[in-house]
Amino acid sequence: MDETLVIPVKRETRRSEIVMRRVMAVLAVVFLLQGILFSTAFMLPCFLMTLAYFWYGFAMKREYEYTLEDGQMRIERVSDRGRRCLYEIPLTEVELLCTPDAPEAAPYRKHGSIPVKKEDYTSYREGVPYYTMIVKDEGKPLKLLLDLTPEAIRYIRRRNREAVKISESDLIQKSTGK
Repeated sequence: MDETLVIPVKRETRRSEIVMRRVMAVLAVVFLLQGILFSTAFMLPCFLMTLAYFWYGFAMKREYEYTLEDGQMRIERVSDRGRRCLYEIPLTEVELLCTPDAPEAAPYRKHGSIPVKKEDYTSYREGVPYYTMIVKDEGKPLKLLLDLTPEAIRYIRRRNREAVKISESDLIQKSTGK
């Protein structure tokens, strides 16, 4: 029987997102006051800014869940409306799993020798290590940035030993925060 490993990741709200929402709220209030005092034509921008405020709040809420089961990794976006599977990757398709600053990841970096599509599914939290995973997606390389636990990396190593370029000592150092 195969084990199942589920890793929930909740993205931290960035300062720029907070500033953007405050600016939208202030503009909505300004348009509302202008609509009351000067002309009702300002009510439409007020209404649109209010819609943008709530849409932005919904769109910026990011929670992901990585599920490692039966030799596959599923990456799902979790929201109030349910789950949406973003990727389902057989672990045999993983070409590389390493730290972002590892020399093996150099060709896949921005302006590197291999053009690659990048997807970021990290939490942006300080002290939480993230890893670079390169997989083949429809024949093209795909770069995934993931917050993986040491258990998840060990699970992937058991399935695809040659792709994992992280030593056991690095895992212990990263998990203890040293």
